Parts: sequence; C-alpha cells; structure tokens
Amino acid sequence: MKEGVANHLDISDIDIKERIIRATISLIENSDGLVENITVREIARKAGVAVGLINYHFLSKQNLLETCVQRIISQFMAGFSPDKSPEDEGERADKDSHGIGSFTKSVFSFLLKHPEISKISMLGDLSHPDTGSNSSVSFRAIFKAMPETEAEDRRRIKSFILLSTIQSAFLNRQISAELLGFDLRLKEDYSRFFRLVADILQIS
Repeated sequence: MKEGVANHLDISDIDIKERIIRATISLIENSDGLVENITVREIARKAGVAVGLINYHFLSKQNLLETCVQRIISQFMAGFSPDKSPEDEGERADKDSHGIGSFTKSVFSFLLKHPEISKISMLGDLSHPDTGSNSSVSFRAIFKAMPETEAEDRRRIKSFILLSTIQSAFLNRQISAELLGFDLRLKEDYSRFFRLVADILQIS
C-alpha cells in the first residue's frame, strides 16, 4: 500500500513539474523578450499550482527559467541537420548560402529574435558547464554540419571556434560595429560577417 502511494506521488510530482515547465515556456514565448517581468505567481496561476510547489521543484525562478530556456533551445537545435537549415519565419536562407554558412546564420538569427532567453542560456552554460547544456548541444550540431573533408580533431576544433564566435558575436552585438566593423544587429552585416568567418576557417 505504501509503495503504491509512493509511486503515485512520484508520478504526480513529475506531472506537476512538467505543467510548471510548460506554463513557463508559454509565458516566455509570449513575453516579447521581457523574461524578467514574468513572476512566480503568474507561472503558478497559469500552471494551476501553488507558488510553494514552484519553489519546491525548482528552488528559484532563475533555475526554472534556465530549465525552460534549455528546453526551448534544445528543441530548436534538434531541428537542424547538415542538409537542411530551419526556415526563417517562412523565408529560406539566402540563395547564395548553403551548408555550414546557412546553418550559422540561422542559429544567429534565432539568437537575435530571442535575445533574453539566448542570453540566459549562454550565461548559464558559462557558469555551469555541462555536456548536456545548450552550448554542448549546439557544438554537436555544428560538428555534425561540418563537411567531412578533414580529420575529426580538426573539425572538432573548428566547430568549437565557430560556436565560440557565434556566442561572443551575439553577446557583443551592441558594440560589434566599433569592434569588428560589422553591425551584428543587421542581417546584411551578420551574413557578411559569418561568410568571412567561414572563409577564414575554410569551411564555407
């Protein structure tokens, strides 16, 4: 009897935790980038749970947001393949781009459209490195998209350099014109920038 009750509680806990995550993701996606304005009470109301349960399962709102951001970006990255880049709001990538170049611009375009959750994800990954983090998932996706024309160790290093460049370019986009001569908030500039990066790394 006690074992049955325990199993029931475990299932219930998983269900409650998932409801909280789904409710939070819905609020994030409709926050217009103002993730910091989402309150624990708002999350609890949307999930139909008590505020205490959010603190019980996630300890803090920041931990909950990081969990949800990880899932959002992981789902996005899972849609990538070496042969197909995701469509950009119904528009295909530039016709003069293909392969890793198109892939990279698609990733950067996603980051620019979701700046708050992207920043949360990157800073969280830097603070708590993990092989299951979004940065690690992104690295593996980039490595998978790399043309297999070189030894694996070189492709891994190039993938790491490209990922680091994408993240640094995003985090420094506000001052990129002064630093790099490219305004990475503009599609034309970040397209040219990443074409040049791909050319320098000899992966275009």
